[in-house]
Amino acid sequence: MRAPTLVQFTDHAEERIARRRLSRRQIAEVVLAEHSGRRGNPREADWIVSGRGIEIAYNWPDRGDDAIALVVTVWSE
Repeated sequence: MRAPTLVQFTDHAEERIARRRLSRRQIAEVVLAEHSGRRGNPREADWIVSGRGIEIAYNWPDRGDDAIALVVTVWSE
């Protein structure tokens, strides 16, 4: 099964992470661990995953690269 191995962040996601006092590492761990259970998203980002009380919207593959998940935004569950 294809899955991302690297997580990158948009400027918007970086701002949301900082505002919520989360860490990029924490977000990346949730994306990588929960990727197989992702849900489709009808909005700007392709996918949504949940974990550790956080919802994460991301694009994957990012610009055709199967290795990269690009986090677009995060919010609390």
